[in-house]
Amino acid sequence: MKYLIGLLIGFFSIFSCQKNNQKEINQSFGKLPTESKNYLNIKINNDLNVSIGELTSINESINEDYEVINKHDTIYITKQFLESDNIDGKNIKVLSNHKTDINIKYDISFNFMGNEKESNYLPISYIISKKINSESILPSFEKIYNDIGVQNFVKTNKQKIYNQSYNTFIKYYGSMTENDLKSCCPADYENYSKIKKIDNNHLLSLDLEKDLITVPDYKSIIIDIKDLDSSKNYVVVFKKDKVEDLSKNSMITQKINWDGIYWLYPYNIDSEKQGNYYINISKDNNEFGFSGDIQFSYKINYKSTDNKLYIFDNNQSTVDPLAVIYKEKDKYYIKSDLIKMERTDLKETKNGYPIRWAKSSNDVPDSPQ
Repeated sequence: MKYLIGLLIGFFSIFSCQKNNQKEINQSFGKLPTESKNYLNIKINNDLNVSIGELTSINESINEDYEVINKHDTIYITKQFLESDNIDGKNIKVLSNHKTDINIKYDISFNFMGNEKESNYLPISYIISKKINSESILPSFEKIYNDIGVQNFVKTNKQKIYNQSYNTFIKYYGSMTENDLKSCCPADYENYSKIKKIDNNHLLSLDLEKDLITVPDYKSIIIDIKDLDSSKNYVVVFKKDKVEDLSKNSMITQKINWDGIYWLYPYNIDSEKQGNYYINISKDNNEFGFSGDIQFSYKINYKSTDNKLYIFDNNQSTVDPLAVIYKEKDKYYIKSDLIKMERTDLKETKNGYPIRWAKSSNDVPDSPQ
C-alpha cells in the first residue's frame, strides 16, 4: 500500500512539474527576453516573434524610426529617416514554440551618395544567402561585402558598375542648371565638369567613391523563416531605400495587354551616336536592354497593377524594379535609373519619358522620331 501511495505521489509530482514547465514556456513566449526600448519587436503571428536590437533611435522611440507593413506572409520594414539605425551587425532573436529554419539574404548594390536627401541605388545587385540560428548576430555589411562570392561578382561586373554609376552621376547633376550648381555646390560643379568630359572607354580610370560618389551598400536584408512544424514560410524584409512599396498593391502578371516592343532613342536626330533603349514583352523573349555605346541587356519578368508595368531583373529581387512603364490612354511613359537622355526635344514628365510602342521589332524605325 505504501508503495502504491508513493507511486501516486511521484506521478502527480511529475505531472505538476511538467505543467509548471509548460506554463513557464508559454509565459516566456508571451514576453520576449530581449524586450526593451532599444529593440524592434515584430509579432508575425501567435507562434512567432522576431526581435532586433539594440538599435539607436533618433526620436527616443524605436517604433517611430521604422514603418512596418504586414502583407500576407511578408513584413516590410523601412526606415522613416535616413539617420535611423541599420540592422546589420545587430542581435536577432526568432522566438517560437515551433521548430524553425532561418536564412538571411543581403541584396547588395551600389549607392549614389550625391543626393543627401534619399538613397539612389544602381540597377545592379547581388544576393548572398547565409543560414543563422534563432539567436544570432546579423553579419555586418563589411563582412558580407568581403565574401569571396560578392568580390567575384564585383570584379566580373566592374565595367557595368562604372557605366551605371556614371549614368546616375550625369543624370543627377545634369538635371541642375549650371548657375544653380555653381552657387550651391562649387566642388560638385568642378567635379561634374571634369567627369562629363571623360570618354566612356576611360571610366575605369575614375575612383568610384571619390569621383562618382558611389559606394557599395545593401538595399535590403531578407529574413526567411520556415516553420518546420507547419511547413509555412514567413519573410521579414528590411529595406534601406525608399522604392515605391509594391507590397501594398495587389499585383497580377500581365499576359496580353502589355505585349510588344517598347523603344526610346536617347540621341538627337543629328547625333553621330547610335542606339536605343528597348523592352521586349512577348511570349518567347522578355528582355530590357540598350543597343549602342553603353550596351546592357537584362532577361526580365514583369508584374502589373492598374496602368503600371513593373520590370524586374529575372535573376534578382522582385521588390526593386529596373523600370516602370506607365500607360495613360494610348500613350506610354517609362521611368528607370538606367536611362540616360541626351535629346533636347524630350523632357521627363511626372510619369517619365514618353516611350513608343510597336507590335514587333520590324515596326521599330532605325532613327529617332
